[in-house]
Amino acid sequence: MGVPKFYRWISERYPCLSEVVKEHQIPEFDNLYLDMNGIIHQCSHPNDDDVHFRISDDKIFTDIFHYLEVLFRIIKPRKVFFMAVDGVAPRAKMNQQRGRRFRSAKEAEDKIKKAIEKGETLPTEARFDSNCITPGTEFMARLHEHLKYFVNKKISTDKSWQGVTIYFSGHETPGEGEHKIMEFIRSEKAKPDHDPNTRHCLYGLDADLIMLGLTTHEAHFSLLREEVRFGGKKTQRVCAPEETTFHLLHLSLMREYIDYEFSMLKDKIPFKYDIEKIIDDWILMGFLVGNDFIPHLPHLHINHDALPLLYGTYITILPELGGYINESGYLNLLRFEKYLVKLSDFDREHFSEVFVDLKWFESKVGNKYLNEAAGVAAEEARNYKEKKKSKGQENSLCWAALDKNREEAVISKDRLEDETEEDDLFETEFRQYKRTYYMTKMGVDIVSDDFLADQAACYIQAIQWILHYYYHGVQSWSWYYPYHYAPFLSDIRNISTLKIHFELGKPFMPFEQLLAVLPAASKNLLPTCYQHLMTSEESPIIEYYPPDFKTDLNGKQQEWEAVVLIPFIDEKRLLEAMETCNHFLKKEERKRNQHSECLMCWYDRDTEFTYPSPWPEKFPAIERCHTRFFMEEPPGIQKLYLGRTAPPSKVVHLGDKEQSNWTKEVQGISEYYLRRKGIIINETSAVVYAQLLTGHKYQINQNGEVHLEKQWSKQVLPFVYQAVVKDIRAFDSRFSNIKTLDDLFPPRSMVFMLGTPYYGCAGEVQDSGDVITEGRIRVVFSIPCEPNLDVLIQNQHKYSIKYNPGYVLASRLGVSGYLVSRFTGSIFIGRGSRRNPHGDHKANVGLNLKFNKKNEEVPGYTKKIGNEWMYSSATEQLLAEYIERAPELFSYIARNSQEDVFYEDDIWPGANENGAEKVQEIITWLKGHSVSTLSRSSCDLQILDATVVEKIEEEVEKYKVLIFSN
Repeated sequence: MGVPKFYRWISERYPCLSEVVKEHQIPEFDNLYLDMNGIIHQCSHPNDDDVHFRISDDKIFTDIFHYLEVLFRIIKPRKVFFMAVDGVAPRAKMNQQRGRRFRSAKEAEDKIKKAIEKGETLPTEARFDSNCITPGTEFMARLHEHLKYFVNKKISTDKSWQGVTIYFSGHETPGEGEHKIMEFIRSEKAKPDHDPNTRHCLYGLDADLIMLGLTTHEAHFSLLREEVRFGGKKTQRVCAPEETTFHLLHLSLMREYIDYEFSMLKDKIPFKYDIEKIIDDWILMGFLVGNDFIPHLPHLHINHDALPLLYGTYITILPELGGYINESGYLNLLRFEKYLVKLSDFDREHFSEVFVDLKWFESKVGNKYLNEAAGVAAEEARNYKEKKKSKGQENSLCWAALDKNREEAVISKDRLEDETEEDDLFETEFRQYKRTYYMTKMGVDIVSDDFLADQAACYIQAIQWILHYYYHGVQSWSWYYPYHYAPFLSDIRNISTLKIHFELGKPFMPFEQLLAVLPAASKNLLPTCYQHLMTSEESPIIEYYPPDFKTDLNGKQQEWEAVVLIPFIDEKRLLEAMETCNHFLKKEERKRNQHSECLMCWYDRDTEFTYPSPWPEKFPAIERCHTRFFMEEPPGIQKLYLGRTAPPSKVVHLGDKEQSNWTKEVQGISEYYLRRKGIIINETSAVVYAQLLTGHKYQINQNGEVHLEKQWSKQVLPFVYQAVVKDIRAFDSRFSNIKTLDDLFPPRSMVFMLGTPYYGCAGEVQDSGDVITEGRIRVVFSIPCEPNLDVLIQNQHKYSIKYNPGYVLASRLGVSGYLVSRFTGSIFIGRGSRRNPHGDHKANVGLNLKFNKKNEEVPGYTKKIGNEWMYSSATEQLLAEYIERAPELFSYIARNSQEDVFYEDDIWPGANENGAEKVQEIITWLKGHSVSTLSRSSCDLQILDATVVEKIEEEVEKYKVLIFSN
C-alpha cells in the first residue's frame, strides 16, 4: 500500500532516521522479509518512458535471481528468509489496482502514438506489459516456477542459505505481499516460545511499510530500501543492485522520534502516557491523508502540511478524550469523533482563504458569487441567519452593559451586527462550497442529511477496515470504499454510535481478479474465453472497460496522483458473466486459476534428488538437490481463513462490553438447555458458532459425475462447546448408488420442473443417450390448463391489507408511538413491586405481533419494511380494545418508558386493587382472543393476504365449474 509523499516528509522531518548501508557495518538480523513485487517491477520494466525498450523473460528471471542474491548477501539473515509475492488482493485494494492498470495502459498507448507521430521506428517485438505482474497470468505462473527452482538451487549449492528456513509465498497464495509477511510475524508472536528480541528486516518500496512495522510493536525492526533522491530531474532507475545505494530505516529510532514529537503530552493528559498507544494513534492519523484503500480528505495534502495539522490537533484534543483513539486496531468512535470535530476547524480555515479571494473577486466584477447549489443553500440559511442575528443582538446588549461609555457600546453593537452578518454570509457560502463539491465530484442532485450521514458512515467504516487490515489481517475480502472522493471533515459527524460489521467472504480466484482490474488493452493476459467480455458490445459487463476515461487531480500536482474516474466493478455481475465461460478453460488455465499454500523449504543433507529445470534451454537442472519442502500450512505461516473461521490469536484485553456480551450469550444458552431440554450444562468456557445442515443438493461436475452437496442454514447459532457431539458418521443408503445422470434420472421416471417456464409441472424422463454426455436430459412435461389470474394480479392491491407506520396508529389512538411499539411486542410484568419483588416469575402481557430477534411478523397484523414496522387496521382495533380494558397499564408504561420490566404493585398501587388479578385478567383475555392462535412468518417472505388467497380460490372454483361443464 502506498501513502504518496509520506516517505519524503518523514525523511525531511526526521533526518537521522535512515543510514546508508555500508559493507561490514550492517547490524545482525534474524529474519529477512522481501516484498517481491517491487523487485519484479524494477527488473522487468526499469524505464517506462523508453518506448524502444524490450526485454526477454529469461533476462527478467536472471535479474530477479541476482537481485535476491544481493539482498540476501547484504542482510545475511540467521533464521528466516521470507519472500512474498502479491496474491489476489482484497476487493478494497482492487479498485486502486484497477485505476493504476487502466492508467498505465493508457499512458503506454499515448507514448507509442507520440513516437510514431515523430517518425520513430519501434521494435517489432511486443513491449513488456507491466499489467502482467498480476496473479493468474502466464508470466506470473512462469515466474513462480522459476523462483521455486532458484530457491532449490540456492539451498542445495550455497552454504549461507543452508542454515536458514526459507518461506516462499507466491502469487497463488491470497493477500498482498507485505500483509502476508505481517500475518507471519503475528503468528510467530503468538507462539509461546517466541523470542521478543527477534531482529526483523523488511525490504520493500512502499512508504506504508513504516506503519506496518510499527503495528508489530517489535523492539528491533528495520526497513531496507533503495535510496530515493528528491527533486531534480527524473532519471532512469538503475536495475543492477551493485550500483544501487541501499538505506536502512530503523523503526526503533522512529519510535523515539514519535515519542519526542508528542512528549509535551506527558504533563497534559490525566491518564497514563503510553508510547505504544501514541504510536497506534500516530498510525491512525497517517490514514487520513489517503492511501490505496480510501481517497484523501478534501484539501488535506502532505505537501500542504497536513501531517503537522493532524499531530497538532491530536496534541490539543487528547487531554480531553480520557484515553487513546486507536485501541490495538479497534476505533474508539466516541474519542475519534471528538478528534474529527476539532480537526474539522481546518475545513473552515481553508475555505476562509477561498472566501477572502471570493470577496475580492466580487468587488471587481460587481456580482455575488453563485454556484450550482447557491439557491438551495440560501433557502436553508434563511432561518439560520435570523436565529444567529437575534443571538448577536443579545450579545451586543451584554457588551453595552459592560461598557461604561454608552457611545462606545453603540459602536460595539453596530460592529457586532456587521460581524454577525458577515458570519452568516460565510456559513452560507461555506455550505454552498461543500454542496458544489458533492454535486460536481459525486454527481448527486440533492445533498441531503441522509447522504451526508451515509458518507460519514462509509468513511468511518473504511478507517476501521484499514485498522483491522493492519493489526489483525483481512476482515472482509469483499468490502471496498464505494466512492472516488472522501467527505469533508466537517460532515463526518454523529459517528459515535455507529455499528460496524464486516462479512469475511472469500477472495477472488486469480482469473476473477484479472477481469476485475485489467483494461481491455491488456485482454491478451486473460484466457481467450474471457477476452470478449472486455471488447464485445454484447458483453453484459462492457461498461466496466471504457476505452477512454477522465482523471481528476483533485488538488494533487502529479498526474500519477490523479483520481481515475472509471466505474467500480459489480462483483455479482462479473461472476455471472464469467460463469458462462468457465467451462471453456483449458487444463493449463485451470491450474493457474487456483489458490495454494505457502512453500516452506530447508536444507536436508540426507535428501537428494534431481530437480528439473523449468526452462532447460536457459537454466540447467539441479542434479543433486538437498531441499525439503512443506506445502501444508505449518504454524506461523499466513493462511486463508474462509467462512467464519478466525485466525490464531492471543487475547490481550477483555473489556466490560465483551465480558457482558459473553455473559448474556452463555446465560441464554444455559437457560434454554435447562428449561427446554432439562439439561444442566455446568460451566462454559467456549462457545461454538455454527450453521445447521438443512439438506442436500445434487451437483453435476464437468465430467457428468453427480455428487451431493450439503446445504447450510444462513442463520448462525451459538452452541456451548461441551454440548457439541463431534465425529458423527452418517450414511444414507438412498444416495449410495447415484453416481451419474443416468442413475439420477433413469428413463420413464417422474420429475418436476423447478425452473421457468413450466414451474411445478410433472414430466417423464425420456431416453437421453445422445445428449447426456453434454450434461443434459430429455424430459416431456405435461402442461395443465390453469385459470387466468392476470386480472386478479393487476387488481391485487385492491384486496391487500393496508399497513401504516406506528405514528399513524398512535395519532388515531391518542397514545405515543412508543406505546404502539411496546404493546405490539413483548411486555413483562413481575410479581410485587420494583423495590420488593416476589420471585423471578414474569408474565408477558404484550400482543406478540412482532419478533425482532427472530425477524418474524404476524401476517394481517404487522409487516416489517426495511427497518420499520408497519401495522394494519386489525392491530389498531386490537390496541383500542386493550386500552379500554387496561388504561392504568398504558398510563404507567407511558410514564416509565425507560424500564424494561414492570411490576404489578407499581402499576396498581391502591390498597383495594389486586395487581395479580389484573394481570391474570389481561392474560386470560389475550389467550381467549383469536390473535393468540395466529401463525407468524419470516419478515423475509412475501405472503399473500388472506383476502387475496380467497379471491384465488374463487377463480379456481369458477375454472373447475367451467371445465366440468365442457
